[in-house]
Amino acid sequence: MRERIPGANTPMALACDRGYIEEWNVRELFNKLHALTLRDPKVLPTIVIIGDKASGKTSIFEALTGLSFPVAKRPLTSFAIHTQFKRTTSGKPLVKAHIRPGPLDSQYDAAVEHLQRFEVLREGSVTGDEFLEIVQEAANHMGLIITDSDTIADGDDSDTVEDERQSQVSDNILMVEISGPEVHNLSIIDFPGFMRNLGSHDLLEIKAIRDLVLHYIQEPQNIILAVIDATNEIGNQEALELARGMDPEGHRTVGVLTKCDVVQPGDETRVLKIANNKKHHLHQGWFAVKNRSVQERHNDFDLDQRNMSEHAFFSRDPWNTLNPSRVGLTPLREFLGDIVQEMLQENINTLVQTVLSTAESRNGSRVTNSISSRHTGDEKRGSLDYLHPVHKRIAEVDETDSSDEDLDLEAGQIQKRPTVLINAFSVGLTVALVLTLVGLGCQQLAQEVGTDGSYYRLLLLVTAPMQVFVSLFFCQSIISAIFQILGPVSQLKVNSKFYSANTVRRLKAKNGPLPHVTVQCPVYKEGLDAVIKPTVESLEAAIRNYESHGGTANIFMNDDGMQLLSSEEAAERRAYYSAHNIGWVARPKHNPNGEGLERFIRRGKFKKASNMNFAMGISLKVEDKLVDIERSATWTHIEEEATYRRCLSEVLDEELGRAWAEGDIRIGDYILIVDSDTRIPEECMIDAVSELEESPRVAILQFSSGVMNVTTSYFETGITFFTNLIYTAIRYAVANGDASPFVGHNAFLRWSALQEVSFTEEVGHDSDLAPGEKDPNSTTPYEKFWSESHVSEDFDISLRLQTMGYYVRLGAYCGDGFKEGVSLTVYDELARWEKYAYGCNELLFHPLKFWWRRGPFTPLFKRFIFSNMPLGSKVTILAYVGTYYAIGYAWIGTLMNYFLVGWLNGHLDHYYMNSWRVWVALIVVFSGAGNLALALIRYRGENLSLGNQLWTCFRWVPLLFVFLGGISMHVSQAILCHMFSIDMTWGATAKEVTDTSFFVELPIIARRFKFVFIFCIATTALLICGVVAFPYLWRINQLIAIFPLACVVFGHFFLPVLLNPALMKFTW
Repeated sequence: MRERIPGANTPMALACDRGYIEEWNVRELFNKLHALTLRDPKVLPTIVIIGDKASGKTSIFEALTGLSFPVAKRPLTSFAIHTQFKRTTSGKPLVKAHIRPGPLDSQYDAAVEHLQRFEVLREGSVTGDEFLEIVQEAANHMGLIITDSDTIADGDDSDTVEDERQSQVSDNILMVEISGPEVHNLSIIDFPGFMRNLGSHDLLEIKAIRDLVLHYIQEPQNIILAVIDATNEIGNQEALELARGMDPEGHRTVGVLTKCDVVQPGDETRVLKIANNKKHHLHQGWFAVKNRSVQERHNDFDLDQRNMSEHAFFSRDPWNTLNPSRVGLTPLREFLGDIVQEMLQENINTLVQTVLSTAESRNGSRVTNSISSRHTGDEKRGSLDYLHPVHKRIAEVDETDSSDEDLDLEAGQIQKRPTVLINAFSVGLTVALVLTLVGLGCQQLAQEVGTDGSYYRLLLLVTAPMQVFVSLFFCQSIISAIFQILGPVSQLKVNSKFYSANTVRRLKAKNGPLPHVTVQCPVYKEGLDAVIKPTVESLEAAIRNYESHGGTANIFMNDDGMQLLSSEEAAERRAYYSAHNIGWVARPKHNPNGEGLERFIRRGKFKKASNMNFAMGISLKVEDKLVDIERSATWTHIEEEATYRRCLSEVLDEELGRAWAEGDIRIGDYILIVDSDTRIPEECMIDAVSELEESPRVAILQFSSGVMNVTTSYFETGITFFTNLIYTAIRYAVANGDASPFVGHNAFLRWSALQEVSFTEEVGHDSDLAPGEKDPNSTTPYEKFWSESHVSEDFDISLRLQTMGYYVRLGAYCGDGFKEGVSLTVYDELARWEKYAYGCNELLFHPLKFWWRRGPFTPLFKRFIFSNMPLGSKVTILAYVGTYYAIGYAWIGTLMNYFLVGWLNGHLDHYYMNSWRVWVALIVVFSGAGNLALALIRYRGENLSLGNQLWTCFRWVPLLFVFLGGISMHVSQAILCHMFSIDMTWGATAKEVTDTSFFVELPIIARRFKFVFIFCIATTALLICGVVAFPYLWRINQLIAIFPLACVVFGHFFLPVLLNPALMKFTW
């Protein structure tokens, strides 16, 4: 059986326990709800116009209401005007008006009584002149002067002239209801403009109006129309700031750029970027409008003439590059109508319940809270269909597909998600445990001071902050293990603010074009056949799937190896990229000592950030040229492609031949960033884009990843287990409410958000250049997105985005569909830990030589501490960073512990905890409870076999014991290198297996680990001498002194030996 979707005039029966109380259609339902707004203005969506004084709000109000004001009488608003338009099916047009007292006048009974005496009741339709008469009468009743038409000079723009004659402002609201059969339903309120210069206005009145504005725009059903003067910097205007404060997710805010016709020459690019939503991004986007010129005002243009003039203006260069649906007051009015309709659809159950409650109180009938006329779930969903804007699509729906069709109607709409507080609770327990441990140490000090009266031992408390810092992760692991074993796991199966366990409703191309996705992949000198081709094949499969849903995507290679390879290898890469329609950019080799054009600096310790910045810079330069192209009404796709190729060629010429690029390098709405050895699931794009469209404050959608193994070696398999362990812990923490980390790959990034946090580095601060030296990279743009001065550029950009009000979300619904490579050798894994340790110290501290001038802490760390990130997330991040300092301290601490316990055992202050107790605690918590909790959470939350998980978790304890026990000196080296400004660099991680043997590996190990081996041999000799060779009274033979240091020596000595499969095979 097939049925037609009800139309706007299709009656619908509302059910109650006694039958059907009446039949309503959309218009009748809207009118019944509208009638309630006189008593409760919160019932229906209201368009709230806010903006600075002289920003052009009056023109917007005219266009939305259809009331054309004479130029000599246009109101300079000194109080809020709430105009409600109500369509009636019969009867004569009617105008009603009254004054709603504001908070200031409500304090005085006489004032309230006086204001309530103002009433207007007129029959007949209302014109702009008549509307202004009502406004003037209300102003006279309130004792206000809103305009003096006799003294407005010719040529003055009432939208732009400051009204010095305005004696005061008021927080009262003029309520005007206009009804009639020819009226369109609308509720709109226009507030006085925000004023920087208060002049003669009372500060109390200004504050009262501001509070009134905040009261209206914070209501979730109201639409905020932020009117911005295009001739003035947005930072100098308050409307957008207030809107974002009350609507942080941006799903109710629409931006309007006024006065585009008087933008100064040369400033159009700035305005166009805002209008194109590339700067000051809003989820609902921006509209550009043109105000009436002086001549048009003198000629008293009506709205139709005004619209024609506006259309002619935006048909000229450079404004004709804007989307026609985002230009002019007519598209704005239609867009706002669609938003109102969508909000009605989202809140229909609440709205209808309001009507039914009113009907119940009127006729005594008892009704249900459902609007369905039947009992089945499908019919309940079907009863909502009539509220969808049916003028867009009238189609027939098969009953068997009704659920899918209903999902289409809601796909892409902004959805609020709950915030899970389990992490906040566990972090609170973590902090309490840390403070308890410190308190127990203080208790020991207090008892000792009370016994011997010596206060010198209180100096030990100076170590308390560092103790807290390095023990946070340990205590967090204890609490987390308890929660994983005994706590809830249902949060792993549901979507929340920072976590997505399930896909959202997918976007449909029939409801509008899908966003364009750019796959950005930085590569170096990886093998084309072994690494790049399999990755591209995986990307192309996902792109084909996205295209089958109606989307578009392109691959953008940032090839840092192209100009370093031989001409044959480079030509092979070019041919492959061309054959697969891959856009790419390659920069010159690192040559800081070159002359002229040969000199080029690839900045950063880890070159990935500067590589992506260079490639994105070339892309933006091409985009800037495309913006300036004048396109005709018959512009074709072929012309667009030819123009693009010409612009790309011009950019490459401007780069003086140093940059190489081919193909489509333009960047779409979203960026999927991947590594060169990545595999992605085929359906990830449509699901990720659908989620990002309904969550405009999500800047990064990071996906949980599996591991793509290249070999079957025990080392790679062990690191695979460790990587999976990390992702399990991340999924659990984020599902509990923690902020998701951004790991730098397998993530979708919102391009507009990245542009909001772009920055320009001062050349004079570049350490690679001498003072006053010209930057050799000056042909590239200085606008950057990724930090080239941080090893952990992913953490830096994540923090910048979160401090801007965006957040990072973790997607877990792809399972292990996203796959990443892991370290194939112990050298690469060790380098990874060194890089992370260096990056953490880089984020926290300036090098020591800058402390006297800049202080110890970096601006980034200060921004992080004082940012609006959740406190629990800050504690978690600090706990993570603290682990590197704890690991780096291990070899120093155990060496000191050897002498302290060996020679002073029994004389040490009880505040000191020896390394033996620390070692036992680490084994119990991490190797014991940690692995048990990991197995149980996978069993409880992922329905995996408990026996298999216990075996998997505990079988790798020996490998991790050797690895984590042998990295202390390396981590410490990285931290100290940054602290003392010692240069340290890392190359790209190996993606391919290399053929090696025992005799090849042996000299490599001897060269790379020679100082570690010297330390291990010397310390072993020390341990032996301490037992047998030291003077008898100086001998150290206690197990609690020897064993921790022996474990450190064992781990460091055997790390490059036991964990090197090529060496352990003894092949030669």
